[in-house]
Amino acid sequence: MNAKKIDGRRIASEREVILRNKIEMLKRPPRLDTIFAGFDEGSRVYLGTKNKGCERVGIESVTHGYQEGVTASELTDKIHALNDDPSVDGILLQIPLPEGMCSADLIAEIDPVKDVEGLHPVNLGGLIAGDENRIPCTPKGILTMLEYEEVELKGAEVCIVSHSMIVGKPMAVLLLNRDASVTVVHEYTNDISAHTLGADVIISAAGVPGLIKAHMVSPGAVVIDVGMNRLESGELVGDVDYEGVGKKASKITPVPGGVGPTTVLSLLENTYDAHVEREP
Repeated sequence: MNAKKIDGRRIASEREVILRNKIEMLKRPPRLDTIFAGFDEGSRVYLGTKNKGCERVGIESVTHGYQEGVTASELTDKIHALNDDPSVDGILLQIPLPEGMCSADLIAEIDPVKDVEGLHPVNLGGLIAGDENRIPCTPKGILTMLEYEEVELKGAEVCIVSHSMIVGKPMAVLLLNRDASVTVVHEYTNDISAHTLGADVIISAAGVPGLIKAHMVSPGAVVIDVGMNRLESGELVGDVDYEGVGKKASKITPVPGGVGPTTVLSLLENTYDAHVEREP
C-alpha cells in the first residue's frame, strides 16, 4: 500500500485540544442535549462516542431517551421544550428514528441556532447562499481532513458518491464554495467508474461495502471513505477496497478511524459555536 493514511483520530485529537482551551475560557460550559428514540445499534455506538467527546472537551451532555413506542408528537414537544430552555445550547436528534417518523419534519422544529447538526432548512439554505455558520457534521469533518492534509480544492475535480441530505448534497455545496468542480453520483448512476476515474478527490458515502475498487480510481487520487458497513462476520468496513485502492491513491481514510472522529469533532465545534452565538 502506497497511499498515506489520513488519520482522523489524530486530527480530531489535536483539534479537541484547541476546542477544550476555548471552552475553559467561557463563563459556563456549553450544553448539548440529545434526543434518542429506539434501539438502533449504530446510534447507540455514536451516542457513546459523542458523550466521551463531550467529556474530553468540557461540554455538558444530556440524553433524553425514549422507547420504541414514542410518538412524533412527544418528540416535537420535547424539542420545543429544549428550544425554550436557556441552558440548552445545542439539540441533536439522533437518526434513524423509529419507523414511520419523518426526521426532516422533526429537525425543522429545532431552533436553527441550536441545530448543531446543520440540517435545519434555514441552515441548509444558508449554506447554498454561502453562509457556512452551521455546517453539517460529516461534510465539515471531511473538510477538516482535506484542509489538514493540505489538499488543494480550487480547480480540483471531485466526485461524491452520495446524494443524501446528510453528506452528498451539503458536501457538494461546500466544495463548490471552494471553487472545486463537483460531480455527484448515486445508486441510480449507470456507470459510477466513468465519473470516479476522472476525479482528483473521491468522497464515498454510499453505504455499500467494497463499492469503490482500484480500477475505479486514478493514480494519485485522494479517497475519503465515509461508509460504515457491518459485515455478517461483525467486521466494520467502508465503501472502499482499502488495500486495493491504497495502492493507487495518494491519500486515503481508513474505516474505522477516518471520518468518524472528525464528524464527532464537528458536532462538538458546532455546539461551542451555538453557545457563543447565544451568549457572546
